Amino acid sequence: MNEVIGTILEAEAKAEEIVRAGEEESRRILSAGNADAERILATAERVLLSERERTQAEAEAKAKAAYDTIVAAGGAQAEALLKGSEEKIAAAADAVVQKVFGA
Repeated sequence: MNEVIGTILEAEAKAEEIVRAGEEESRRILSAGNADAERILATAERVLLSERERTQAEAEAKAKAAYDTIVAAGGAQAEALLKGSEEKIAAAADAVVQKVFGA
């Protein structure tokens, strides 16, 4: 009977050791998982920041190109209007001179 009780106590002790080892392994896995999650999050934040900066730079470059195109087109239109008005000024001056002096 003592032998059976000893075997049972030994089995219980082994079971407790297995449970403790399982708990330690569980804590180790959880800790490693948390560390991996933090590392992945930090990497994702760096990638996101880099991508945001790249996208913003591209958008700024496109906006500047569009701005430059619009300004150039506006400048060309202004130059054309100025040239056209210069030609009309001479004709208008002649008309005024004719009206004033009757010539």
